[in-house]
Amino acid sequence: MKDFLSKYKNQNELFAYLSISIAVLLYGTTLTATKICLGYYTSTQLLTFRLFISAILFLPFIFTVYKHIRIEKKDIWLILLMMICEPCLYFIFETSALKYTTSGQAGIVSSLEPVILVIGARIILKERFIKLVYLGLFLSIMGSILLSISSDTSDLAPNPLLGNFLELIAIILTDTCVITTKYLMEKYPPFFLAGLSVIGGAIFFALLNLFTGGSFHIVINASIFLVLYLGILTVVAYALYNFAICTLPASKFSPFLFMLPVAAVFFGWFFLGETFNLKQFGACILVFAGIFICQINTKKKLIKTAKKFNFLCYNPFKNINKKGI
Repeated sequence: MKDFLSKYKNQNELFAYLSISIAVLLYGTTLTATKICLGYYTSTQLLTFRLFISAILFLPFIFTVYKHIRIEKKDIWLILLMMICEPCLYFIFETSALKYTTSGQAGIVSSLEPVILVIGARIILKERFIKLVYLGLFLSIMGSILLSISSDTSDLAPNPLLGNFLELIAIILTDTCVITTKYLMEKYPPFFLAGLSVIGGAIFFALLNLFTGGSFHIVINASIFLVLYLGILTVVAYALYNFAICTLPASKFSPFLFMLPVAAVFFGWFFLGETFNLKQFGACILVFAGIFICQINTKKKLIKTAKKFNFLCYNPFKNINKKGI
């Protein structure tokens, strides 16, 4: 089987950075669009329509450009795992989360995605990292918990604690999908894998909607444009995102995921009038502090960063051995 990943590793990194930036910003808008559409559809209905639109856009490529690709038997289970994690279970948890919390809060919780992604990738790939990463991860998780506990209930967020917890599960699912996809990209084109995910998701949600007695009726109002937007955006975002993760290592593309909570908060404020209280603002700072610490993966970088911001007036790390903190 051809090594597709090596082909993309030689592509222009600047385009890969641009791709992940656009994908993350566009994804930030989907949280707001989904929040609005849930006022007219059940989560299963919305996901069925969204993924069917995406599948229709993907099918021409599957039956033309990629018709010669044959999936190895040993990879079938990994492809099924990729599909089950995202879009199937991921969208269920994320859409359910948006019933109970605001799109802005969901975006802040999703800022844990790059942290969990890097940790998961390093565990699976047996890569070493300094103990300071554990502190960063702990601070980020505590910040997310504080964000949920301190959230004010409202019509937009009737149960933020439950909603943010569901969003956290969704993040773990999508990171599992990313790691699996990264492995499969050694053999299959990224756009082909994205197409399989969307088509599999469309079939899954159509059957789920049918068995749960859901309706396939489309509401004829302004929300139909948002449904179309979500369907088209899924194709664009998957294509850009998959290109970035197959071109760049996790350590390079994961920091760009930090833009997601900023985008989610902005679009939630701009379109839905969502707000944050003072405690939630402090929780957000805690989350970002933890994420920042996780990115400081060497002693040298830590000392340099500390001196830059004048956090230290002396070097307390001089007696630390070379194995790390």
